[in-house]
Amino acid sequence: MPRATEVATLSLPGLRLESIREAVGRTAADPGDRVLYGAAAVRHGDWTYVFGGDDPPSAPGSSAWLARVPAGRLADRDSWRFRDGGRWQRRPERARPVLRAAGRRGVGSAFTVVRDGPAWVLFTMDTGGDGSAGMRSLTSYWACSPQGPWHGPHGHLTPPRPPAPDPRHVVVYNPQAHPEFTTDGRLLLSYDINWLGPPGVPPDSRLNGDVVLYRPRFLRVRLGPAA
Repeated sequence: MPRATEVATLSLPGLRLESIREAVGRTAADPGDRVLYGAAAVRHGDWTYVFGGDDPPSAPGSSAWLARVPAGRLADRDSWRFRDGGRWQRRPERARPVLRAAGRRGVGSAFTVVRDGPAWVLFTMDTGGDGSAGMRSLTSYWACSPQGPWHGPHGHLTPPRPPAPDPRHVVVYNPQAHPEFTTDGRLLLSYDINWLGPPGVPPDSRLNGDVVLYRPRFLRVRLGPAA
């Protein structure tokens, strides 16, 4: 299980690995309480805002956390600052969630954040869904600053899934925004498909036998005002 956040530096254009450095050490003694940063990163002004998530073993959703680093200094461990609920500070163990998992709120194991004009928008799996229903839908949150307050969840987007004998076991996860490919005001959003279940049945044979089940997909999303 990952215990720390590391930054890999690659050279262009050949993507040669130059270094791997630990940027954020262990944030908790219990691996189930640790926070890993890097779920999303957004450059804004002189800062890169880096979002992270925890991984509570018994909760359906995770909380989102936030750090910021001066632009171009992600590999400099001393440059990281962490949001503690009211200010930025050096010690990651004192950080507090900017979006806390509770009830229908929370993020999935992967989420993505983009800026839409003055607003910040976060896309994630619908962790508040009932049973496996939440693993078939995406939802969103919005805020006026990266530290929040974050409002939502707003809406339930169920992306197309490939046909399967039992569609209940085909799940959607890992939404990722690609703002560099926004066209006519429509954001490009990718998502992944997986096959889970039934309980006790390994997915390997199903995934290896049907490559369509385990392949990224794309859709266009037009952002609008929250209802």
